[in-house]
Amino acid sequence: MAVELANWTALVIDFRYHLVSIIAVFLALAVGLLVGSTALSGTATDVLRHAQSAAVARNEALNKANKQLSQQVSADQAFAQAGSQRLLGGLLAGENVVLVLAPNEDSDMVSAMTAALGRAGAKVTGQIQLTQQFMQTTGPVESSLTELAQSLAPQAAVNLPSQASDQAVAGQQDAAAVIAASLLARPGSSLARSGAQAILNGFARNGYLTVGPSGVTTPAPAGLAVLVTPAGQPPQTGNDSQVLVAVAQELQAAGDGTVMAGPVSAIGSGSAIQLENHAGQVSTVDNADTESGQIMVVQALRLLLDGKTPDSYGIEPGAAPSPAPVPSVSPSTTVPGGTGG
Repeated sequence: MAVELANWTALVIDFRYHLVSIIAVFLALAVGLLVGSTALSGTATDVLRHAQSAAVARNEALNKANKQLSQQVSADQAFAQAGSQRLLGGLLAGENVVLVLAPNEDSDMVSAMTAALGRAGAKVTGQIQLTQQFMQTTGPVESSLTELAQSLAPQAAVNLPSQASDQAVAGQQDAAAVIAASLLARPGSSLARSGAQAILNGFARNGYLTVGPSGVTTPAPAGLAVLVTPAGQPPQTGNDSQVLVAVAQELQAAGDGTVMAGPVSAIGSGSAIQLENHAGQVSTVDNADTESGQIMVVQALRLLLDGKTPDSYGIEPGAAPSPAPVPSVSPSTTVPGGTGG
């Protein structure tokens, strides 16, 4: 009996101990809440309110600046559109231009560039659409492109290296040299139209390109070319950009001038335009989906015809804002502050 009483007493004491402990925890929590809502409320609340006010102010300022920049861009584009005929008229009178399109190009941009070239007096002889298969740099595709290029090279009077290069895009480089010779012709070129058609048909049959627009089987020989890069974010893997650089450089070597043009969305690390800007062999325009960029494409082609060195134009850091030709002052022009000749 005495043992049972002792056990019961111990159990009661143990329960009371835990009860007191639980009460102490809740009491401490209540005191903490009370202190936090009274003694600390002034400082903590003020800090949070100031931080919130600062964040709201920054957000409003950024929204205002963004709206102003958007309005400025819209105004600039409207100005460029209104003055495009004056800026472009006659710059490429009598010139033939061929368009070479990468997969996933911006079709609206292509249409707008075609219209700008037309306003400059140029004739777009046709479009060559490279396929996704052409962009692949696997061993079988590289070998297939090299063999096909070597078999068609005699018709284009192109001398390809007898040994394949060890670069990742060697097949595309060989193919581009032959394709470029079939599209572009400097004065005195002896490549017959039938030979050009055979070359393009050879690559088309193997799934590497298509010829357009509808009804055009072989573009008329051109002196100038525009290579259109893909829309969207630049690829971070693969060799697509290197492929396009190889094509652009072969087009530049075969004709009187080539411009690599792409939309603003494609600006960034890994893009074909950025890669070509480092090489410096082909002129580039990185905002060709805008009215001003389309004017730049035409003006860049004009500068190449005039013997100027290839350069980069557009909005990316380091790019010239515009390659607009400087008009010459004729003897009959009246100069402000002076008299005409």
